[in-house]
Amino acid sequence: MERFKLNSLFSGLILAVVVCVGFVLISGCATAPKKAEGPVATLKVCPSAEITTLKYFMKKSKFSGGPKFHVKVGIKNISDKDKRYRVSIFVPDCVSSGGFYPRKGKPPVIKPGAEKVRTFPMFFSSVPDSLTVKVEEL
Repeated sequence: MERFKLNSLFSGLILAVVVCVGFVLISGCATAPKKAEGPVATLKVCPSAEITTLKYFMKKSKFSGGPKFHVKVGIKNISDKDKRYRVSIFVPDCVSSGGFYPRKGKPPVIKPGAEKVRTFPMFFSSVPDSLTVKVEEL
């Protein structure tokens, strides 16, 4: 009789633990956040610049067939002097792109408080999980 009482107590305890774990799993699935639709961006910006725009989208490239990944980056000069910047965009799968802000001009600089926006094709056929944007002062 003693052995039967111990087994039923142990079984009841196991059942209670299983029910509690089940409630935690069910409630966790109901409130789980949705996965982000775009890449996670890591920003490395020099002190004299500020990133004002960072957008990414799929667009048909004029250089190659099919839609390609594009990144739109806006840079604002927050220093009190004219500056020129180099922007580099890296995707973990060895794809990179970038360029100068501004590309042309006499002299090619961004005035204090001014903003410049450019779009870079990445020649990547899908949206990546992460990307790194690096802004350097020249």
